[in-house]
This record gives sequence, structure tokens and C-alpha cells, in this order.
Amino acid sequence: MKTYRDISDFEGCPYPVVTVGTFDGLHVGHQKIIARMREIARANGGETVLITFDPHPRQVLNNNKGTLRFISTQKRKFELLDHFGIDHMIVIPFTVEFSKTPSDVFVKDYIVDRIGAKKLIVGYDHHFGKNREGSYSQLRGMGEKYGFDVEEIAAQYVDDVAVSSTKIRNALAEGNVTLANRMLGYAYSITGVVA
Repeated sequence: MKTYRDISDFEGCPYPVVTVGTFDGLHVGHQKIIARMREIARANGGETVLITFDPHPRQVLNNNKGTLRFISTQKRKFELLDHFGIDHMIVIPFTVEFSKTPSDVFVKDYIVDRIGAKKLIVGYDHHFGKNREGSYSQLRGMGEKYGFDVEEIAAQYVDDVAVSSTKIRNALAEGNVTLANRMLGYAYSITGVVA
């Protein structure tokens, strides 16, 4: 996986199949998105491009920064993205100023002009841009305008519950590691220094 800390370093790729998100934990829903990206890219001689953010937007925008807990570290997330077969990862520095970018400007400037997306894959609950105003229906309209296709991946369920990073964090907080593992699709682990 090629990693870019500045989007201007991305020189393009054949038939970019793109997704955008924070991907905390890389759970079964995220894995379904990535698998679909890879399938489309292979069928069209293309490559996968994932846009993520550092730090996590909640670390910048929330007042309760000290209480925020994430499923995986950035390092672990990047390892998992590489493992699941992402070709290109673009890490956008997330700042208060960047958070004010309207969703249509983000799509035009990043997804269309800088990446040249042919296909955009998003999850069922995907929202983005200033105040999370961007939605799947807005993306479809912009895709028609700028010439890229948009596909929404349905929710993935475990025990009749739609999997999400929040639900996994809640399961871990309650000590239900078995449920968290089923939602993640792999065994949850932690790292630290033994004292």
C-alpha cells in the first residue's frame, strides 16, 4: 500500500475506485466496502484509493477529548488497510479549518479534481463535509454531474444489529469482547508496555 500524507503527492492511478472515512477498527462493514472496491478495480484494470484523516475528526471537534476511546491506533488501522488490500491511502490532516469544508467542495476538489474517481463506494450511513451535510443522495447527484459512479454498501449485521464502530466500542466498554470480535471479523487486541 502506498501512503500519502499530502494529497498533492498522489500522482494518480488507473481507474481509481475510492472510499472516504475514518475506518476505526476496520470492522466487517468496512471490510465489505474494501472487498467491493477491490472487485470493481480488478474488473476495470484499476486501483483502490482510500481517503482517511489524522487526527480522527472527533479528536479535533469534540470538547471531551480526554474521554475519547478508539478501537485501534492509527498504526494498527494502517496495517489492517494494507492487509485488506488497499492500493493507495491518502491521509488528510484534519483541522478545525478543514472541518468547515462544504461537502460539495470536498467532492469537487479532492475526489474529482485531485483523484479523478471513476467509482465511489460508501457505507450505508456515510455522511461527510461541514456539519456532516453530505449524503449518499448528494453524492449520486455529484457523480452524475462530474462523471463518476456511486455505490452504497448495505449495513452488515451481527445478532440482528447493524455493525458500527460505536457499537463495537460500546461492546468493548461493557467487556463483551466476543461480540466485538464478531463485529470486527477478527480478534480484538491491545498493545502496551509491560511494567
